[in-house]
Amino acid sequence: MKKWVLFSVVSVFIFLLSACSDSGEKASTEKSKGLEASIESASYIISESDDGVSENENLATMAVHLKVKNLSDSPMRLSGYDGIKLYDGEQQININTELYNRDIGLDIGTGGSIGAGKSKTVLAIFEVTKDKEYEIGLNPLFDDFEEESEELVLKLDTKKYAASYETLQDPEKALKAYVDQIYYNKENPDYEQLVSADKPVLQESAQEAFEKEINKVFDKKLDDTDIEKLYATYRDILAEKAEVNATTIAHANDKAIVEVEVSTPSLQTLYEDVYEYKSEFRENTGSYDSQEIDKYVLSKLPKILNALEVNELSDPVEVSLTKKDGKWTIKAVDKYGASLDTVFVKGSIY
Repeated sequence: MKKWVLFSVVSVFIFLLSACSDSGEKASTEKSKGLEASIESASYIISESDDGVSENENLATMAVHLKVKNLSDSPMRLSGYDGIKLYDGEQQININTELYNRDIGLDIGTGGSIGAGKSKTVLAIFEVTKDKEYEIGLNPLFDDFEEESEELVLKLDTKKYAASYETLQDPEKALKAYVDQIYYNKENPDYEQLVSADKPVLQESAQEAFEKEINKVFDKKLDDTDIEKLYATYRDILAEKAEVNATTIAHANDKAIVEVEVSTPSLQTLYEDVYEYKSEFRENTGSYDSQEIDKYVLSKLPKILNALEVNELSDPVEVSLTKKDGKWTIKAVDKYGASLDTVFVKGSIY
């Protein structure tokens, strides 16, 4: 008997410990006539429609996924466009329906019709004041007009989701770290923490983009040793002179879009700069030997690279990122398909 009592006490103690260690808080389920609902999940987001910028630093955008069950015998309709309201005490807050963004999975289509006796997750997006409590009112429209309904109210405490606000800018940090490590070979502590990428493979790809541009100005392809030396020089120049300003303009559902303004020494004028040295060599020596000309140009190339002007790309670059297992994967091309190697190595989107 004593052993059974001891076992029961230990079991209860272990259960309590496991319950206390669970960081997740189960959302309460509320019921009204014909409807049952709870907050399935919620987090702060950035939508491209608001550019992630607000004049009031306490205002932020929150995506709330509502678990809704139709308890009636009639299909019903409920979505962020109609049937969902946000209350601040006695005041009703207008909902900005333009904040929905399919590029990052903020699709209003997650609402709509819910069959009789069926459950569905419905997305609602609100502009809220951080660390404030609100109420969400749900009032669906039933296909059977004789079906009566009453508004169901859920409590929304934004303070519970503060952690998601602290990571909103992680995509831009990840992209900046990616550029530093891959294109400039410059250490950035955010890389290991935030970025998922095969660094040696990507660095090799960047060097190949440089090699392609460099070989355009020579009669014969340069050997690997010369390319490696020149690229190391050019990479140091980029690390010193290039400027990259990254801004997260959309972030939700482990997806993000980062807008990047780039100012960098551009290889676009390389042919014109090299041509001047080729002409100089011919005038001074009277020789048109292509091998001798290439050798002379190669000796001048570090100087040419150092003299490249820093140009700002005419348009910002938009890059997509996805998050998995806590780290971000950067898409290798921008919104319009331009290679990031071309953007950051050549200094051009073309």
